[in-house]
Amino acid sequence: MKRLEVSGVDERKVVEKLLSAFADEWIAAYYYTLTAYSIKGNLSEEIAEHFLKEAEDEIRHARMIADRLQDFDIDPPREFTKLWELSGCKYPPIPEDPYDIDGWIKAAVEAERCAIKAYKELYDLTHGYDPVTEELAEDLLRDEVHHETMLRNLLSKEAAKKL
Repeated sequence: MKRLEVSGVDERKVVEKLLSAFADEWIAAYYYTLTAYSIKGNLSEEIAEHFLKEAEDEIRHARMIADRLQDFDIDPPREFTKLWELSGCKYPPIPEDPYDIDGWIKAAVEAERCAIKAYKELYDLTHGYDPVTEELAEDLLRDEVHHETMLRNLLSKEAAKKL
């Protein structure tokens, strides 16, 4: 069924981008939770709390995207393994060393940068053609930029210089 609020853009491309973003958000939520429970060392408790909050935000984002997918009469994937297949970002490699806190944070910064790029692309695709998805992309883009900034601020001075 053609959406009344969408004109001048291929709805299939919009849905494809939304499904990819949905997958990316769930994968990020998993990895942020993993990070929170895996890191060790100086300030790890405080950083773990930050990652748990980030994971909650990613799940909230996934719900927002799922709501928009429902407008297109599209359900989220039934198979969890399908999320990796749909993901446009995947998740960057994480350190083996649980004490390499900067390494774990740098992986998250890379993930946020991929999300920023994906939401900017979704915004550009829908700008002027699909105001509902455009606004969603703008809101999510704003959140991801904030997440990336917060994560960069958690890095040590030496690690921040290498970004």
